[in-house]
Amino acid sequence: MQLILFIYLKTTRMKGSWKSIVLYVIRIIELVLTGAAGGAASQLF
Repeated sequence: MQLILFIYLKTTRMKGSWKSIVLYVIRIIELVLTGAAGGAASQLF
């Protein structure tokens, strides 16, 4: 929940530049996915 709130506050400050908002959100999703993938891989071994 805090992460969503943080993203929301961050994006509301960048009102005009929607491209940077999209890139920012994609980067965060990528970090979450790689973190989840890393966690799953470490549990397998």
